[in-house]
Amino acid sequence: NLLGWASVSEPVVHGEPVFSAAFSPDGKLIVTASADKTAKVWDAATGTERSTLSGHTDEVNRAAFSPDGKLVVTASADHTARLWDLASGQSIWELKGHEGKVNSAAFSPRGEFVVTASEDKTAKVWDVLSGAERWTLSGHQHGINSAVFSPNGEFIVTASDDDTAQVWDVKKRTLVTTLKGHQNFVTSAAFSPDGKRIVTGSADRTACIWDAATGKQPLFCLTGHTLPVSSVSYSPDGKLILTAGYDRTTRTWNATSGELLSSLAGHKAMVLSAAFSPDGQRVVTAGWDGTARIQRVVTMEEISRLLRKSK
Repeated sequence: NLLGWASVSEPVVHGEPVFSAAFSPDGKLIVTASADKTAKVWDAATGTERSTLSGHTDEVNRAAFSPDGKLVVTASADHTARLWDLASGQSIWELKGHEGKVNSAAFSPRGEFVVTASEDKTAKVWDVLSGAERWTLSGHQHGINSAVFSPNGEFIVTASDDDTAQVWDVKKRTLVTTLKGHQNFVTSAAFSPDGKRIVTGSADRTACIWDAATGKQPLFCLTGHTLPVSSVSYSPDGKLILTAGYDRTTRTWNATSGELLSSLAGHKAMVLSAAFSPDGQRVVTAGWDGTARIQRVVTMEEISRLLRKSK
């Protein structure tokens, strides 16, 4: 057991579906977000719970660490996002302004901003130091499922239920391009580490790769999932693409050729998110079955898991 979890009899993740799981920048911690209205922070080496972030009044849809690993941001169906101090486990700011469920939240590369995506058809950028809203991205025709910064912090990509993704210029606060080609909701979008490409995942069961600068049409698409793709991301070195699906599988692909390298079917229900560790050697997945699982990259051999709380 590479993470040393064998000594933990049955670590509890959440008593409800786990919507997201992500590693800290140093790979030593994992944060999970759940339908039980909490986010939890875990020691990745021992599998023990470090803290529970409680305060939201509805499902927590996403949780992510700041680049320096000192803060966590959570996005909730209670129409708010929150910033938390990791050391104390206390909420620093409650980000209020959205008029619908907040589906995702992510830090900028240098940690000075947070971008949130909401069912209210907007994404908002917030100042981390003050908790103040800086500006609003309005352009989608339906709810936004995710929003993330580019690696250089100069752009944001949003994924929407209007079947498109949009790329925004942060400094100019303008829409750069709209990625059109999916036949159903775009559930997730992410930049490659060099910022030159974008991968999008869709309810049309595909993931597509785009030129971030032009985005006129997909360079190519990844096919194989039999149900909606819920999550997409690049590996830290940009060589792999990771997809998670409602078909209970997590898949790794060659980012250049689109070749399917591995597929793991371990979750007992929909896989809702999948993310690489900072060193690119592990993947953490979150599922509707209430578990989070750690797998080796490429072989996707399961290393360990956190089990749903027994009822």
